[in-house]
Amino acid sequence: VLLAQGLPPGARLYTVAVDPRHAAVAEKVIRLAGFDEQTVELIVGPSEEVIPRLREQHGLLKADFVFMDHWKRCYLRDLQLLESHQLLAEGATVLADNVLFPGAPHFLQYAKTCGKYRCKVHRASLEY
Repeated sequence: VLLAQGLPPGARLYTVAVDPRHAAVAEKVIRLAGFDEQTVELIVGPSEEVIPRLREQHGLLKADFVFMDHWKRCYLRDLQLLESHQLLAEGATVLADNVLFPGAPHFLQYAKTCGKYRCKVHRASLEY
């Protein structure tokens, strides 16, 4: 909801939930907050199945911003899926939560060394 509130006019937020029960709750919260399906689209399914379908089934041409906050072991795979399906806009920002703890070392190593990204780690002392 906070991300959706910060969208520029005409922008669209895609959010992915793997668990249908969590998705049902999220859908209610999103709609109660006043966002329609054209502004916030909730997609249910595992990210490795959803990402390859984003263009064809959901109309995403390029993402300007990607926020990863799911299974840390999936971060690298999902970033590489976004790349291979050419879903990242030039200059896109990829924000990945908790890469140090509990950690996503392979993702972090790739982001730092592949030459495609300017990588910066932000340390935070407040979890919630």
